[in-house]
Order: sequence, then structure tokens, then C-alpha cells
Amino acid sequence: SGDFNLKGLRAIIEGKSKQMGASLIVIDAIDVLLRLFDNVARERNEMAALQNWFFENQFTVILNSKIHSAGDLNRYDFLEFMTDCAITLDLRVMNQVITRRIRIIKYRGSDFGSNEYPFVISKNGVNIIPQSRLGLQHKPLGPKMPSGHTKLNAMLDGGIRRNASILISGTAGAGKTILACTFVAAACERGEKVLYVSFEESSETILDTMLSPGIDLRPVVQAGVLKFLTAMPESMGVESHLLRIFETINDFKPDHLVLEAVSACARLGSRQAAFDFLVRLVNYCKEREITAILTNQTQGFQNTTEISGIGISSLIDGVIFLSYVESGGELNRLLLVMKMRGSKHSNQYQEFKINNAGIEIADIYSDEGGIVTGVGSLDKNSKPSQTAHQ
Repeated sequence: SGDFNLKGLRAIIEGKSKQMGASLIVIDAIDVLLRLFDNVARERNEMAALQNWFFENQFTVILNSKIHSAGDLNRYDFLEFMTDCAITLDLRVMNQVITRRIRIIKYRGSDFGSNEYPFVISKNGVNIIPQSRLGLQHKPLGPKMPSGHTKLNAMLDGGIRRNASILISGTAGAGKTILACTFVAAACERGEKVLYVSFEESSETILDTMLSPGIDLRPVVQAGVLKFLTAMPESMGVESHLLRIFETINDFKPDHLVLEAVSACARLGSRQAAFDFLVRLVNYCKEREITAILTNQTQGFQNTTEISGIGISSLIDGVIFLSYVESGGELNRLLLVMKMRGSKHSNQYQEFKINNAGIEIADIYSDEGGIVTGVGSLDKNSKPSQTAHQ
């Protein structure tokens, strides 16, 4: 009875804290309590008195308050000035994709990241992946390893460097997936683990489709050296996709990662969201010495104006471009190593075919004048067929 104030609350907290030996107090939600006063000046005075009492009793206190509108924000913005640390959380919907974000407004006596950071709430709690703290901690590129194709190795002066990020770019049907799976099969044959992230096809579809060009990945899946992680880009937000991939990397500990495809990442919500996703994924792989193979579908037969489609070309260590050329009433496939950081490589277009023995690259003349032969087939006993496979 009588005038309402917070003395009763302080008495309850004091008695219970002494009984428990507690020094940390959590009040959920302070805005509901303050609304009982229905007077802005009274709310501030009572909150100031409560804060002084907390300080005198050396309590560490966590408060939370809901914000329903801009008016609510103005009404309780005094809490930000009274407290030592102020953190805001919000939830946004962009292109039907939900993203949670956290921002530290102030933190007295301590350094802190002042940017907005996306976060995910999962079965393991709150997971924050700071964007501004990533990067510039890359491990140097490692020694070369075979690409899985003899003639491509010759074009790459020995193969692909470990810990590199390689982009295989080209129009539809050019052979991007087959080239990536050629690398996957070779790596798994060496006993190295590969995580295959697909935004376009299910694992069953990929395994079945690769049988046509003679690449059977089923045994390495059963052996546990190849793991698929598939999802529709629209199924969750960028942070959820990243967290799912990062958790799988930490559990599976792959030596290599394949992402198919960069072009599908545009469906994550926006072009900027796709760029952030790819930058952070490439950074994560580089910091953990994981070789990353990314595929991207370009528009048109010979569109080289935007190789990556999302603008990440400068972050990539190597670019292999697959295209078509029309000649004599037919379309022929061409392969070009456009970029290979830290390595000598061929600068010539090389014609290739896709048949039931895999990718067959035309004869390459070496610097010594000899011819590098071999179609790079995984099945050395199979004979190349003249039938092209899409």
C-alpha cells in the first residue's frame, strides 16, 4: 500500500543475495518495472537510486530492456548513460532473410569493437563472427600438389599450391563441376579430406552426374574422406550458413573445401551479403590452411568482364576460366589459366573435351619442346570416348 517505489525490490535482492552468496544480479526486464511509475522523471530518479545502491553493495548487474519503437528508445535512452556498458540487439529482414545484429555502444574502461556484428542463436548458444576482426592473418601459400590432371599440372607448372583459393569460372555446361571433382577425387585418393559445400545440387545428384565423365566419388564418401554439405541459399541467413560450415570444418577438419557456386550466393539476400559471406569463408579457410576451390557461372560464352560475379576476384589466388568458341558450326571448349598467385603458369587458351574418361585437354608443348600427354582420367584403364557429355 502507499506510494510505489523500489525499496521493496532492493530488500528482496539484498536478502536473497546474502542467502545465496550472489554478487551478480540480472533484472529481466527493467522497462516493465519502470513503467509502473508512469512518470519519466520518477523513472530516472528511481533508476539512479537503484544504480547507486548496486554500486554501494558491489553488485555486478545486467539489465535488459525492450525497444518497441523510436519513442521507447528516447524514453529509456538515459539507461545508456547510467550504465558502464551498453549493448543493443536487433533483428532485420532483408529480401525475406532474417539477420540478427549486435552492437556495443559503450564500455567504460575497456577497448571494444564498435561495429555492428551479425550473430546466430543456435543449440550451442550465441555465436558471433566479427567481420572487422577477420583477415590479415592468412597463412602463406604452401607447396604445390597435383590438380588431378596431368596436362593441367603442366599448365600450372606443377600443380596448385596448398592453402590457395582457386576460382573455376565459366558459363553453363563448360565443365566447372567436372574440373572441381577431378581435383576432389585426386585429393581423396591421396587420403586428404574434402568438404564439398553445394548451393545448387544435392549430394546424390552430384555423385550420379559425375559417373558420366568417369568420376566415381561414392567410394571416398563411404571411406569418410569426402563429406557433402548442401542447402538452398534462401533456407537461412548468411550467419547461419557460415556457422554451419565453420562447425562442420571444426568437426570434420578437411584439408580442402569446394564451394559450388559463387553465383548462387547472390540468393543469400543481397549482393553485399554474398560478398561478406565469400570474404569471410575464404578468410576462414586461409587462416586454417585449407585449400578452397570455388566455382562460378558467368553469363554468355566468353564473358570475362566479371569473373567472380560478386567482386571477389582480387581476393582469389588463382582463376581458371572455361569458355566456348564457335568454329566450323560447332562449339568447342577452351581452358585458360588467367591467374595463379605465386606460381608460373601458361597464358594460352587450351582446347579440351569432356568424355567418359573425364576432361581431355589437347596436347601441350613443354618448354623443352616435348609433348605432355595423358587425359588426366581417374580410371587409367578406361578408353576416351568421342561422345561429349554435358
